[in-house]
Amino acid sequence: MATKGSAGPGLRAGALALGVALAAAGCAGSLPDEDTDAVVTFAVTRGAGADMAEIIERYNEANPDARVRVAHLAADADSQRAALVQDLQARAGRYDVLYTDAVWTAEFAARGWLEPLDADRFAGPGILPAAAETGTYEGTLYAAPFSTGTGMLYYRSDLIDEPPTTWQELIDACPVAEENGMDCYAGQFSRYEGLTVNATEAIASAGGAIFDDDGDVVVDSPEARAGLSFLVDGLAEGHIPPAALTYMEDEARLAFQRGDLLFMRNWAYAWPAMQEPGPESRVQDRFDAVPLPGLDGPGTGTLGGNNLAVSVYSGHKPEALRFVEYVQSQDVQHEWMATTNTPTSWTANYEDPELMAASPHLVPQRAALDSVQPRPVSPRYTDVTNAVQRHVYAALTGDKTVDEALADLQAELERVVETA
Repeated sequence: MATKGSAGPGLRAGALALGVALAAAGCAGSLPDEDTDAVVTFAVTRGAGADMAEIIERYNEANPDARVRVAHLAADADSQRAALVQDLQARAGRYDVLYTDAVWTAEFAARGWLEPLDADRFAGPGILPAAAETGTYEGTLYAAPFSTGTGMLYYRSDLIDEPPTTWQELIDACPVAEENGMDCYAGQFSRYEGLTVNATEAIASAGGAIFDDDGDVVVDSPEARAGLSFLVDGLAEGHIPPAALTYMEDEARLAFQRGDLLFMRNWAYAWPAMQEPGPESRVQDRFDAVPLPGLDGPGTGTLGGNNLAVSVYSGHKPEALRFVEYVQSQDVQHEWMATTNTPTSWTANYEDPELMAASPHLVPQRAALDSVQPRPVSPRYTDVTNAVQRHVYAALTGDKTVDEALADLQAELERVVETA
């Protein structure tokens, strides 16, 4: 997820100067999505494509023999996946470079749709290991790590002196919310992909998992029960408001931004949005973020982000790989972080004092990335996440007990694995 925000003055000035220079250089040429001389077609979301427009234009100026055009994908992940799958199933090769969600790697690689990549070239020592893991399937790299990220706990720093590191500490702070006429905690608990993320984080933060390292289903466990019970009990006891059952990322952000929540689980994108001045935000300069709490100590976040893959059906693989290498480079990722406030996969960029000062939320984000767990890895991920959402939501709404939900989820996922 990427949301534009305000970088520091120095970075903003540099980005503005770069934009003016590129605009002047590109006046006589074509925009990336109108380039009739392009060799490589880059399938990317419209938002990310717009953020990369200057990067692509600069690349095209330096690589006239391998120019890149943009094919815009829809904003929502399901429609993005559907467009890519349609092209890949047809072996059409319309798209050369794919901007893929981190959870699609296993499915696309298992179906033979992605070109294997050189791990030394695209996932070397400078890349966050967790980010590299999202591009890997059965020991082979298929997608170059680009943007990454995990959930964080946002809290009202004007009301809380010490942020919680455990669930019990969070619960113990809930009277502060009541005293200030607000709800205590919310994440993304609507029945959609965000619920899989939040459930995976809760289960992992209690020491459990949905799949083990061998790919076996292990979700019906005491640890998973403890994780899911934190969410179910939170709703039953009022620590989590009933409205949170309808929350996706922006609904949770807006509730926190309006001053209706003491604590919120969300991605890094929420920080710059809530720091924008104006009547829409009542929390500007009154909040901070830390890694998620867990059962007995700091919790475990779930990896998100997008990677860069090359279609096995591309007729321009050398040119596509050249473009991927450029976009994934440390300098370009640095520019991306500065202009979008989005965490990326190069570790060295988190050591840049100016960049961290301009985007202070990237400091706790980097700390949170040291303790993360991917969402379930499966070539049938769509079936897996639909099962997780269905059974977890039933527990949250009281239609099933925690024990029933996890037992049913275990049985359904075992059937998915058997037919994968």
